Amino acid sequence: MAAARNLLAAPEARRPFAPVPYFWSGQYGTRMQAYGFLRGHDEVAVVEGDLAGRRFVAAHRRGDRLTGALAMGMPPRAVRAWRQAIAGGAAWREAVGTAAA
Repeated sequence: MAAARNLLAAPEARRPFAPVPYFWSGQYGTRMQAYGFLRGHDEVAVVEGDLAGRRFVAAHRRGDRLTGALAMGMPPRAVRAWRQAIAGGAAWREAVGTAAA
């Protein structure tokens, strides 16, 4: 998609390919998904679900930017919006504020 977009776009509208790292795993019947960078963060906040129920999304911040999201026991659609926010370089307050609303 990135190559096609850049091929068809005007030269000033071209953007470099910048994938968001991703992995998933199933551990003892629980799905784990992660987008972005989960190491070297300044803060981690549970933004959906709860730890006790082992169903949650935790957002990771570095500086004033959302840099990663880890989902445990959540459906894939629960973390897709977080991937888009990470790819777009979303501000932490904007991303976490949206989740709380």
